Amino acid sequence: MGKSRQGVRVFLDSSVILSACGSERSLSRLITVIASERRWELVSAAYCRAETIKNLAKFPNQASAHWQDLQARIEWVPNALTTQRPLLLTASKDKPVLISALAAQCLELLTLDSGDFGIVLGTEVYGMRVSTPRDFLVHAGLG
Repeated sequence: MGKSRQGVRVFLDSSVILSACGSERSLSRLITVIASERRWELVSAAYCRAETIKNLAKFPNQASAHWQDLQARIEWVPNALTTQRPLLLTASKDKPVLISALAAQCLELLTLDSGDFGIVLGTEVYGMRVSTPRDFLVHAGLG
């Protein structure tokens, strides 16, 4: 799971996408900038795209400019809403994120939402690591 001929599939939660758009100095932005040279395929779901668009207005104008560039470099997959496997995630609004990342066969799911993903953050869910951008970079040997 998670490796294609291209590289490692990394699923971005909307919190990571918003961070990448909103701050030039964020680790989320760093991940999106170096993804191609590190052979990371950026993946996200339609649900995360809608969440990003909804919240982008809360950020400076430069965030929209970066969003225009970034969204073209993300593989947008359909929302996956069900799985045959049990999940411990309690926040129902974030289950589609986790299920979509699993369905897209991503090796990593990156999120900054420790409140809703706290129970699985820093663990593996059916072989997919769930981590913050910082932990992902450390695990990749860049921290």
